Amino acid sequence: MSDVRFTPQMTIQHLVSQRGIHIEEIGVAPVVILTWSRKLVDYFATQIGAEPSPHWLYPERFPLFNGIIKGHTVSLVYASVGAAGTVMVMEELIACGARSFVGLGWAGSLQPHAPVGTLLIPTACLREEGTSFHYYPGEVTLSPDRTLVDNLQQTAQELGIQALEGLQWTTDAPYRETIAKIEAYRQQGVLGVDMETSAMLALGLYRQVRVANLLVVSDELWQAWNPGFRSPELITATEQARLVVERSLVKISQLPS
Repeated sequence: MSDVRFTPQMTIQHLVSQRGIHIEEIGVAPVVILTWSRKLVDYFATQIGAEPSPHWLYPERFPLFNGIIKGHTVSLVYASVGAAGTVMVMEELIACGARSFVGLGWAGSLQPHAPVGTLLIPTACLREEGTSFHYYPGEVTLSPDRTLVDNLQQTAQELGIQALEGLQWTTDAPYRETIAKIEAYRQQGVLGVDMETSAMLALGLYRQVRVANLLVVSDELWQAWNPGFRSPELITATEQARLVVERSLVKISQLPS
C-alpha cells in the first residue's frame, strides 16, 4: 500500500478520465529532455521536428513536445525553475511512461577553470534544496545514472567538446549564495551551482529511472560576479550542449528500461 494520500498515477488517471483519453494519448516517450527555458525547448523542438502534445497537463504554460530522432521517439518538456516544480513534473512524466531524463540548462561556476561557456556534468551533489529530503535523508549519496553520463561524455568527445564532471551544489536560494559559502565550496572542488540537480537525482534513485544533467556555465561566482547571460560564449556553448544531447538520444533510447 502506498504511504502517501495521492500519487502521480492518481493525478494522471484523474486527468485522462476528465478528458476522456488514454494515458498513451499524452504521448510521453521513455526518454525525456527537460529544460528550464521556453526559448530553448521551442528551438530544440524545431530542430528535431517535434510537435506539442495537446493532452499534456500544462500545454500552454509548460508544454510537452514529442519528436522522432532516427526512428526513436523522444519528448521535450519545459519545466519551472527550482527543485519542487521540476520534480513534480518529472513524477507526472514517470507516471506516463518516462524512464530516462536528461536535464539541459545553466549553472553558476565556482571555479576559475570553468568560465562562462564551460559544459558541466554533475556527478555528485551538495544538497541545499528542500525537495530531495522528502525522498532520502541527508546522508544518502546522490549520483546520476552512470550510463547516461558516459553517453553524454562520449558524445561530447566525439564532437570535440569538453565537458567537466564533478561535484555540484544545488540550492533553493540563489540570492543567499554567500561569499563565505562560495569560497568554502570552491576549495572543496565544487564546480557549479544550480537549483534542480540534487532533487532530480533523488527522484531518479527513488523511482529507479535514469537521470543526468548537462549544464552550461552562465555566470562566474568565484570572484566579483560576472554574468555571461546572452554572451557569445554562452550562446555557442548552449548550442554545443544541445547538440551533445541530441546526438546522445539514439544511444539513450536503446537503453533497457
